Amino acid sequence: MGRVLALLVGAWFWIGAAEKPPVLLRVHLQAPEGVKGMVTVPITLLNPPATIAIRNIPEVSEKEIRKIQSLPDGTVVVEFDDFGKTKLEVATNTGRGLILVVIVNGRVVYAPTIDTNLTRGTLALPAGSILPAEIDALNDIRNKERAQKLKEL
Repeated sequence: MGRVLALLVGAWFWIGAAEKPPVLLRVHLQAPEGVKGMVTVPITLLNPPATIAIRNIPEVSEKEIRKIQSLPDGTVVVEFDDFGKTKLEVATNTGRGLILVVIVNGRVVYAPTIDTNLTRGTLALPAGSILPAEIDALNDIRNKERAQKLKEL
């Protein structure tokens, strides 16, 4: 009985000590209606309430984030690296009039209609759209990757 209890307690601490799963931040474009051959996924928007189809492959993701920060007014600014900047610029240029859907850990946090081409590689999200712990986790992931790259040099 004591061994089983010790095993359960050890497993409990091991699970608690495990690294948290990475934060997923994905930016998708609405799929144009009637497009054939494109794999799409339905998604429900809350404001305004609607169900749309988005391309299943994101335009940019957490992999292309350079840094993310919260401004004093609560706005969250996501800055993408050069590759992400180019991908975001192409997506917003070709997707005018479509909806740009930002999803964090499976929840839609922002879904504006594209009316301008984003050329600076940054995306401003509404206050509260990404939790402070998620911002920290995304920045931690980026910092660890940069440190690993420097080690490899």
